[in-house]
Amino acid sequence: MQLKTFKQFILSLFAFFTVFSINVLKVKAAIITPSIKAKGAIVIDEKTGQILASKNADKRYPIASISKLLIAYLVEKRIKENKISLNTKVKVPSGIVAISQETTITNVPLSATRSYTIKELLEDALLPSGNGAAIALGEAITGSVSKTKTAMEKLLSSWNIKGVKIYSPAGLTNGEMGTYKDKSASNDAENKLSAKELAEVSRHLMLDFPSIRKITDKSSAVVSSTSGSSYTIENTNQLLKNIKSPYKFTGIKTGSAESIGGNFIGETRIKGQKVITVVLGSGSMSDESTRFIQTVSMLSQLNKASSIKKIAKSEGSAKLIAAAGKNGKVKTINSYRYSLFVPKKKTSLVYSSIKVKKNISYPLSKGKMIGYDEVKTSSNLANDFLYGKYLSVKVDSNERVKETNFIVRAWRQLFFSKSFQTN
Repeated sequence: MQLKTFKQFILSLFAFFTVFSINVLKVKAAIITPSIKAKGAIVIDEKTGQILASKNADKRYPIASISKLLIAYLVEKRIKENKISLNTKVKVPSGIVAISQETTITNVPLSATRSYTIKELLEDALLPSGNGAAIALGEAITGSVSKTKTAMEKLLSSWNIKGVKIYSPAGLTNGEMGTYKDKSASNDAENKLSAKELAEVSRHLMLDFPSIRKITDKSSAVVSSTSGSSYTIENTNQLLKNIKSPYKFTGIKTGSAESIGGNFIGETRIKGQKVITVVLGSGSMSDESTRFIQTVSMLSQLNKASSIKKIAKSEGSAKLIAAAGKNGKVKTINSYRYSLFVPKKKTSLVYSSIKVKKNISYPLSKGKMIGYDEVKTSSNLANDFLYGKYLSVKVDSNERVKETNFIVRAWRQLFFSKSFQTN
C-alpha cells in the first residue's frame, strides 16, 4: 500500500508541474494589464505589432458588427486587383433587401429597384453599421452569401487565425440571417474572435489599405435613401465627435450584441506612435459611452506606464560565405525607423547578431536587404509581438560586393562554415 501511495504521490507531483509548466508557457507579456470594464482588451503598436496592453486577449468572444472589417478588407483587395472600383454599381438581391429593412437590427434600408456604388455600401456598412449593406458587398464580390462566409474564413486562415466559423458577413446571429442562415447551426451561433486576433485583422486592414481611413474617420456621410433622396448617416464611433478624449481617433469600428454588450476597435496615436485598441464586452448592447470611455482609460494607463525607445540607425558587418573580399566580410546598415514601447523603469534595447536570409544573389548591390536584426528589450514585459518575442528589423548591405570564386567558397564551406552567417 505504501508503494502504491508513493507512486500516486509522484504521479500527482509530475502532473502538477506539467500543468504549471504549460501555464507558464502560455503567459503573454504586456506593459500593462489594463484596469477597465471589459471582458477582453488589447492595445498594439500598429507598425511593429508590439503588444502594449492585454486583458484576456486570447479568449474568443462574439464580435458582432466588427465582422464588417473583414468585408471591407475583401472589398479593398478586389479594388486593388482592379476587379471593381468604388464607383462600381451593384444591385441588391431581394433577400438582402429584406434583411436591410428589418427594424430589430441595425440597418440602412436598401432597395431592389436602384443600384448602389461600392463606396455607398461601404459607408453604409462602416459608419452606421448597416447589416444589409455589408451582406450586399460580400455578395457583390464573391457571388453569394455562402461564398462570402467562406472567403472570410480563408482570409483569417491566411493570417494564421485558424478554426473560425463565420455565420454572418455582417456579424448578425445565425438566426438573424433569415433565408441565408446556416441550417446546421443554432440560431444563437455567432462570429467569434479574440481581442488579439481582432488587433491583427485591424492592423492588416489599416496597413494594407490606408485609404480606408477616408471612410472610417468620417463622423457622418450623406447618402441616398430608397427613394433616391439624400439624407445623413452617423458614425457609431462616439470618439470621433461626441466623447471628449485627449486622443484623436481615425476609426475604426463598433460592434454590439446581446451576448457580449459593447465592442470597439479604435486607431489613434500615443507618444507619437500609431496604435490599435480593442475592447470587447464593455457596457451593454445599447450603451453608447462605456466602451469608448474604457478605451480612453486604457490608453491613459498605458501612457502613464510607458516610454519610447528609438531603434537608432546603425552600421555593422556580416560574414557571408559567398562574398568576395577578406573573410567574406560585408558592411551592413540598418536605416529603418522603428520605436519600441518600454516600461518607464530603466530599460535598454537588446540586439541579436544579424540573421542572414537564404539564397542571396550576387553581385550584391548597396542598399540590398541581406537579413534582419532581432531586437527586443531588457524588460520581458515589453517583449511580446503579434508574431513572436522580438521585432525583426531589416538589415541592408552598405557596399557593393561581388561573389567569390568556387574554390574560396568551397574552402570556407568545408573548414570554416561555423564562422559565417550564411551558406
